[in-house]
Amino acid sequence: MLADMLKRNKAVVGFDLGNDYSQISYCRAEQSMPETMSLVMGEEQYNIPTVLCRRHGADAAGAWSIGTEALKDVSDKKGILVEDLVLLAKNNVSVKMEEEDIAADALLAVFIKKTLAFLSIHVRTEDIEAVAFTMRDMNSQLMENVKKAAQQAGLKDKQLYFLSHEDCFFQYMIHQPEEMWIHDVLLYDYRSDGVKSYLLQMNRKTNPVACFIESELFPEMKQADVSQKPEAARNAFYRQLDAELLEIAREQCGKRNITSVFLLGDYFSREWCKESLRYLCRERRVFQGNNLFGKGACYGAREKVFASTLSTSYIYLSEDKLRANIGMSCDRGQEEIYFPILDAGTNWYDAKREFDVILTKNNAFTLNIAPVDGSKTRLAKISLEGLKVRGNKTNRVGLRFFMEDAQAVWIEITDKGFGEFFPSTGRIWKECLPLEVIS
Repeated sequence: MLADMLKRNKAVVGFDLGNDYSQISYCRAEQSMPETMSLVMGEEQYNIPTVLCRRHGADAAGAWSIGTEALKDVSDKKGILVEDLVLLAKNNVSVKMEEEDIAADALLAVFIKKTLAFLSIHVRTEDIEAVAFTMRDMNSQLMENVKKAAQQAGLKDKQLYFLSHEDCFFQYMIHQPEEMWIHDVLLYDYRSDGVKSYLLQMNRKTNPVACFIESELFPEMKQADVSQKPEAARNAFYRQLDAELLEIAREQCGKRNITSVFLLGDYFSREWCKESLRYLCRERRVFQGNNLFGKGACYGAREKVFASTLSTSYIYLSEDKLRANIGMSCDRGQEEIYFPILDAGTNWYDAKREFDVILTKNNAFTLNIAPVDGSKTRLAKISLEGLKVRGNKTNRVGLRFFMEDAQAVWIEITDKGFGEFFPSTGRIWKECLPLEVIS
């Protein structure tokens, strides 16, 4: 009974970390859908400006403010503004403030910690099981700095994951009623640099169902400040914007069967995109909001911690994903079993596994490589040159699987010996499986 109660209290968090603004969504283990934290009770004010203010002369506890409070402090000349936190972390650039160099991860740590303090009204930090961060454009440096920042912010003992916006879109959709994604689904994300489209397609002939997303950026849709322009100039600007969006929509929808369309971002408004909305609403369901990615990250985190049947029924494949299941057959007592190692659909930066095996017959083992596109399973034999196998189950080797990029899986094999009787030789072998061979 107590265990069930504790599980019900456990929660996962989706953290949409944007360079302009951020959002946090959360979901408990048995909650049907995530909720997004609003800065004002009863209202849908989800956006937290991703900025800091270093207050003048404040003690350590009150030295920093974030979000709208930070913008107000700067406006009141109470401190120094720090913006572009995600860009700083992506490029690993420190900021000099009052003769002090502050690293990008330390700045992000302040923002994450103070944002989580807002969340504690809804979810206690000790109840958080996992946090999934999502960012629009990720690289290894950014993920490393966000991970360091999250640990500094008090999430050291939590499971941390990284999901692309494509991953979040996929996770969000498969958790919606199926009539919303019987056919293709289109998403338009409107940010300060223009509109980015995401087209979700599914190959229902494969098992699991293989899902693909095509994305494209349209910088010609970049917004401009026309608030000070005459009314005629403003109307002309928005008519042109509407015409450009209509052209994009016709190009993307004309040759496809689109079930649903999602419009994300506060820039979308019925006041200006009249013709494009009229076109999109023909025989399609159109939804407008701005918290889909955070909710998708939340669904993704929940699938990692409390997996459902959706995890095995649908798989999202991208250029950053492993497109084959990798495993090996091994003996357990008198029976031979299949031992899974890396799962198809895993992001290359998450594709890691370590374990030990005992070699009993010879100095080689065989990997099973099963592409999810339905093509034939392949076998890859890995031989450990120079290792003498004694045949009495005293050859223990450690296997470490990892990926340094999206192109190949690396295997590092270490001779671990067998206690005092058969000490390790210290030998290490490395093998590389190029992805073009196994995908």
